[in-house]
Amino acid sequence: MRIWAVLQSLFMLLVLFSVPLVSVAQVSTPVSAPGLEEAVEWLVTRQAADGSFAGFSGEPDAGTTGDAALALAAAGTAGIEVAVPLANARDFLLTEGAAYTATGPGQAAKLYLALVAAGGDSASIEGDDLAASLTTGALPTGLYGTGVFDHALVMFALVAAGETVPDGAISALREARIQDGSWAYDGATTPGSGDTNTTALVVQAIVAAGLADDPMVTDAFAYLAQTQSTNGGFAFNAVEPLVPDANSTAIVLQAAIAAGEDLNSTEWRAASEALWRFQNQSGAFRYNDSQPEDNLFATVQAIPALAGVAFPLRPESTAATPGAG
Repeated sequence: MRIWAVLQSLFMLLVLFSVPLVSVAQVSTPVSAPGLEEAVEWLVTRQAADGSFAGFSGEPDAGTTGDAALALAAAGTAGIEVAVPLANARDFLLTEGAAYTATGPGQAAKLYLALVAAGGDSASIEGDDLAASLTTGALPTGLYGTGVFDHALVMFALVAAGETVPDGAISALREARIQDGSWAYDGATTPGSGDTNTTALVVQAIVAAGLADDPMVTDAFAYLAQTQSTNGGFAFNAVEPLVPDANSTAIVLQAAIAAGEDLNSTEWRAASEALWRFQNQSGAFRYNDSQPEDNLFATVQAIPALAGVAFPLRPESTAATPGAG
């Protein structure tokens, strides 16, 4: 497979380069946020001997391992020691990731991002091959993969590889935008179908593509403001009653980080504090207050926000911590 050949070529680079990987969008020095080290320590306890992390099925899963690798790399930008678990996750992805990349452009993009975050030098990858592999066969809507979420991941991968995001990719996002300024996971445009997770990911992708001043970003934040609960956390969508959760709160914070929002403002400091309140005594995060158990996926989502980074991660930039000031 062409995409897997590109990803495998990264393996040799991993032994040649040791470059701090941080967010493209950030320009200030990372400072470890409260709870970050504890969250990472808990996450590492969930890693299997082969470097993998289990998915919803309880079995080793390349997608979950990719997400965990991104979280570990994000923590590394804030000074947390993650070299060994990150290298182990990388080795698992290099060994077992081929089948996952074959399932679609979004999955291939995530694996590429995870491998770059685990120590590769994206500027040295064969970007033309990567771009062709990820963008061939777009949907009739112009979206890559199966919808808007996949599309944003592909945009991240293109940026991380040093590629220019095609104008058509931005146009596709304009067409898929819902009138309230949000986006839906699958690209649906029915009013009310948007969600915070997809919208916040798209904001990061638009900013990464160099369009931080695009009106789509402003409109997206107007939508996201409708989903912030009275305790500062963000809900999955704008449906009342708003029920905040750790995943939504964390990814919206990442969007704010990407867009250069004032993280010391009342609304964003409240969001940071709400995220910290989702952390359990173990160091893990719970999904929401009605599901108090430790949650791997909530923890993986929270760590990059605590570390103060937006996606994608690549060399030669720095990060800011939410609520630091």
